[in-house]
Amino acid sequence: MYIILTQCFPSRFGGIESLVSNLALNLGKKNNTIVFADQHHILRDSIYDNQNKDLISIRRFGGIKFFRRRKKIKELKLFIQSQKIECVIADTWKSIELCIEDLNANNIPVICLAHGNELFSNNAHKTERISSILNKTSIIIANSNFTADLVKQLVGKKEKIKVVYPGAIDLRSIEPDTSIQIKGKPNLLTLSRLEKRKGHIFILQAVKRLKKQFPNINYIIAGEGSEKNTLQQFVKKNDLSNNVSFVGIVNNQQKRQLFEHSTLMVMPTLDERQNRSIEGFGIAYLEAAFFGIPSVASKVGGTPEAVLHENTGIIIDSHSQLFEALNDLLVDNNKLINLGDNAKKRAEKLFTWDKVVNNYLSALEN
Repeated sequence: MYIILTQCFPSRFGGIESLVSNLALNLGKKNNTIVFADQHHILRDSIYDNQNKDLISIRRFGGIKFFRRRKKIKELKLFIQSQKIECVIADTWKSIELCIEDLNANNIPVICLAHGNELFSNNAHKTERISSILNKTSIIIANSNFTADLVKQLVGKKEKIKVVYPGAIDLRSIEPDTSIQIKGKPNLLTLSRLEKRKGHIFILQAVKRLKKQFPNINYIIAGEGSEKNTLQQFVKKNDLSNNVSFVGIVNNQQKRQLFEHSTLMVMPTLDERQNRSIEGFGIAYLEAAFFGIPSVASKVGGTPEAVLHENTGIIIDSHSQLFEALNDLLVDNNKLINLGDNAKKRAEKLFTWDKVVNNYLSALEN
């Protein structure tokens, strides 16, 4: 059996949550897979767990973090004693901190995923902790070459590091939720947590200028987060209420509705390394690509690996180039279509989960 230890799992939304859940579900098609997950919302967790019970078994752990982590490890030890565990997969180093010694003592292979943000620390002691735990794992699977370079700074044995790009859900096969009404054209979309590093404010500044040439332009902001009030204040102050739509957290059916009506995926992320925050890859770009939507992203972190410059989208070197990049694409429909077609072909060829899971399995087998 495979056991997955994770703090990031649905019903919570996010890139890591999406990666870990889809990895679990696809591994569940190949082998008995048990997920030890944190409890986020009793009702929504229960709905998700019940919907997927035929593929994976999910054990939830709630309560204060200190006790939650220890309850999870206590139950894991019962499975260790059964001697049926083929491999333990951790969403990050944090999930195996309390059990890595036991797993090693019982010769159980440990795979640790690396995403980017969790590898940063301004504290020397914490950096030593991260390095120590990663060095005790069997393999570290990084979500991009950028993230792999971060891991190399922490791990002595570089052969332990494998790069596997995450998969993305192809939402074209599900029914769209038409309760979200899409107004205007062209439609720009950002699908992420509302955090400063995602660059929403720069898109709003560009929309303010683009409005002169495209009076019906609509910028769709999907997600929730700490920056929401700042963004709403900017919209109000600059008379953009008719050109910006805040749609909140969206499920897969609602995502499909948004993708069906979007012209461009835009997420010019910031390099917030000093605040321990950076984009390790960017699954949302790939989700949009299945619908033939090109992306505009910044040359930060692993995004140039998710969006190929002048192939599946545009990579800007600085936010001062954002308006020009958006304007050029919106006025050049042929280029917009060509980039979208390339993005779609690449997503279908490389990033469906039935293909990506084999890359993970190859790492597990090795």
